[in-house]
Amino acid sequence: MSNDFIDKALSKLESLKLSYADIRAENSLMTQIRTVNGRVETSTTGIESGIGIRILSDGTWGFAYGPMESYEDVIEMAIEVNKLNLRHKKRDIKLAEVKIVEDSFEGEQKKKIEDTGFDEKIELTLEADKAQEDEKIKSRTTLYREVLRRITLVTTEGTKIEYNVPYVMMYALSVAREESETIEGYSRIGHLGGLDIFELRSPSELGEKAKERALEGLKSPKINGGRYPVVLDGTINHLFSHEAAGHSAEGDFVQTAGVLRGKIGKKVGSPHVNLIDDGSMKESSGINSFGYLKYDDEGIPGQKTFVIKDGILKTYLNDRSSAVHFDQKATGNSRAEAYNVPQIVRMTNTYIAPARESMKEEELLEQVKNGLLLMQGGGGQVDPIKGTFNFGVSELYEIKDGEVGQRYRPTTLAGNTLETLMKITGVSSEMGNPLDSIGFCGKDGQSAPVGVTAGWLAVKNIVVG
Repeated sequence: MSNDFIDKALSKLESLKLSYADIRAENSLMTQIRTVNGRVETSTTGIESGIGIRILSDGTWGFAYGPMESYEDVIEMAIEVNKLNLRHKKRDIKLAEVKIVEDSFEGEQKKKIEDTGFDEKIELTLEADKAQEDEKIKSRTTLYREVLRRITLVTTEGTKIEYNVPYVMMYALSVAREESETIEGYSRIGHLGGLDIFELRSPSELGEKAKERALEGLKSPKINGGRYPVVLDGTINHLFSHEAAGHSAEGDFVQTAGVLRGKIGKKVGSPHVNLIDDGSMKESSGINSFGYLKYDDEGIPGQKTFVIKDGILKTYLNDRSSAVHFDQKATGNSRAEAYNVPQIVRMTNTYIAPARESMKEEELLEQVKNGLLLMQGGGGQVDPIKGTFNFGVSELYEIKDGEVGQRYRPTTLAGNTLETLMKITGVSSEMGNPLDSIGFCGKDGQSAPVGVTAGWLAVKNIVVG
């Protein structure tokens, strides 16, 4: 990446005497392969390259992007956007003071993305596809995705950070059908690292698990919909924590709406609940975390933030501007998908941890006694304004006399965020395999890698089916 253009752009911005400006220059590698029923449907690889410039002047942002060599034009466009935004300004934007940082970071790869050929990556994807084959599997889809983000961040305050961060993920979806019944089964893996991920779990294992979930679901009976006492596994802990609770705590969103707005210092969950977002979690269970950040895209170190502690809402997740707005600190949650979009508040590794003495998984089952064990959550809908959610559940089991019994078909769970937080009666500290809870979270048209599989939760009751 040419530092010459970055230095010239920074010099130009400094001469304008702006309140603040930052530059994100990117030269990233990206590959995506999608197979359907044994055939490669799409395969793309390329470079994402350019420069994004954000300026703060007269209490308002201006952002623009373009080719690195056109930095002067990009600066002019950012200034014009700033002038347009001034017409609609509702309040002055101010930034929390932060420590100036000069650093570089390179994510570890035992088997580097760039050293593995495109044909080999296609073969790995087809390997997962083949493992899904069965006479009752009527559709097989596998997606391989890798990103090697190479970013330089510089600011007019003096921060300069360079980082190369690799992400690899694979997703398999099997659709089983018998007569009029259709059941989906999926499996996914991902980490911050290289293709050594397939030494942790092979493409064949990934495909087999998706197939098994579809076939087992097909032969299992349906659950009668209703309200049940439940134990939620670590994937649903992460899913609920991220989608239902975490989005409601993002500082840019909660300035205008959301069920957690105006509730700092108030009880929003049971005393068993610590809701944590931890960008500093480099690994979990010995495996690289998908949501790890050494620094966010404002140069703030990734950190462990207790959003809720002992059931009390302590803080929101903040970038530098929302930190000032709420008189809180920046939490290292400012992230941008790429150079061509501005930073917004995003989560990292988000989960509920035990605030009181943790319980073992078998103790949670004994506590619920008779109810349901829900495992492998994914997908669904969330309304952070109303606080309602609806998630998919791939594996569902009866709990009878504290023991796991009958398996049921995949289903859904639904509820209200604050109501569910209040009904949590126990939390396990046994973190699950982080390979099971990874994904690219969407917000405002951007995606960001997030993850972590946490401990199990016992909930007094929730709507299932």
